[in-house]
Amino acid sequence: MYPHSFLWHYLWIAPHIYTAAVVLLIVRKRLVREFPFFLAYCVCQVIEQPVLFALDHDARVSAASYWTIHTGLLVPQIALRFAVIYELFSHMFDPYPGLRELGRRLLQWTAVILILVAAVFSGLNPGEQNGYLISGIPILNRAAGLIQSGLLIVLFLSASSLRLSWRSYTFGIAVGMGLYSSVNLAIEAVRIWLGIGAGTYSLDFLTMAAYHCSVLIWIACLLAPEPARVPAAELPESSMTQWNAELQRLLLQ
Repeated sequence: MYPHSFLWHYLWIAPHIYTAAVVLLIVRKRLVREFPFFLAYCVCQVIEQPVLFALDHDARVSAASYWTIHTGLLVPQIALRFAVIYELFSHMFDPYPGLRELGRRLLQWTAVILILVAAVFSGLNPGEQNGYLISGIPILNRAAGLIQSGLLIVLFLSASSLRLSWRSYTFGIAVGMGLYSSVNLAIEAVRIWLGIGAGTYSLDFLTMAAYHCSVLIWIACLLAPEPARVPAAELPESSMTQWNAELQRLLLQ
């Protein structure tokens, strides 16, 4: 593995200590029922990363074994990131049942298509060491990152129409997820462009720094008092309302 500097250790350890603080804030503010998938994602990060850290510093664990485990652990992370995005969609589009149902169906079909794409590409290029299933996971992660970034952009563009304050928990979580997903996607694109192994050390720093910033955003939004949201009845008639009514009509057919 790499020779690790103090900054490397900090960016690996500190963000996940802060993630544990996010978990405590969610529990303390009684937001478990509102954001169960986001809580599960944070708990997953808190559990997984110490395991990977221990494996990275264990001389008995080879680099190939470490990366196989690391890649395998991406699966629950990908699933939970999609679940968090669905959770955010549900909160933001709560006054609009038609849009909420459309978002749910789009996420379901997206997940199915991603799995099929990953299976096809892993079959075409199974890899020499990691096997059929493991080789498809990085492809799945990149495709998922692209779609997740797009879905989060939709959330941001819809925020003003939905009268959602930037200080709301939903918007704060979305900003953190969007930052990490977009940076991670850009880094994966650079990895492909540079080739396997090139610039890996520097790119890993950027990935960890992006997650660090995301966690700080989550802590800031959870510490701040959430402003009251404008009730749906008070929202002015808009194209969003018209789309919702039309979607409800189509979905009920």
